[in-house]
Amino acid sequence: MAKYYAWDVTGVVVGLQAWAEPDIAEETDSDGTGSVQIASEMIERQTFGIRQRNGREAEVSLVNSGLLLRNGHVVTAVWVARRGVRHGYCMLVDNHTTGAQIRLPQNVTRVRPKIGLARTAKFGLLATIPAALTLLMWLLMPGSLESVNVNLFFISATVALVVLFLIGLIVSKLVLDYLQADDDQDIWQAAEQVAAERRREIGERMRSHSRR
Repeated sequence: MAKYYAWDVTGVVVGLQAWAEPDIAEETDSDGTGSVQIASEMIERQTFGIRQRNGREAEVSLVNSGLLLRNGHVVTAVWVARRGVRHGYCMLVDNHTTGAQIRLPQNVTRVRPKIGLARTAKFGLLATIPAALTLLMWLLMPGSLESVNVNLFFISATVALVVLFLIGLIVSKLVLDYLQADDDQDIWQAAEQVAAERRREIGERMRSHSRR
């Protein structure tokens, strides 16, 4: 069973609102007496409803999408969610009137599971556990420390365990990054599959109308 599922809303754009607002960033004065608000760039926002054939409407909000929209355009918006989660995020929008399509990659991280530092560190510990157990078993052996400089031994053992932990941390980060990339691919595949099916249906409908 796929880890992600997608669904779409297709209809006519209604209640379109588009505006731009400054992206405000605060910077401290050189003398440290206060802060200055600086508009680093303009953010373009669009909000609109998609009125379906059954009369229901779905709200969509876009930021810096670059998608040209007008009231009356026929569009499809596709949402994706993890299996077992009811709430998803909009991943792409098709404008069937103009033929344009946009992706919303900023929503990918909201759909797939978050991998935090704690989870990465947990996998990193797996690299040190076998070495630590081996060291403990060796210490429990009678006479294991008789011909060994104890201080030097423990320092070396500590350094070795730290190095193993760091190596495990790096390897686990690479593996988790690979799994995230695989999740990203599954998310886009689910979205594109639904969008392609909807494009095919609308294309057939338009060709059917043109023959009449």
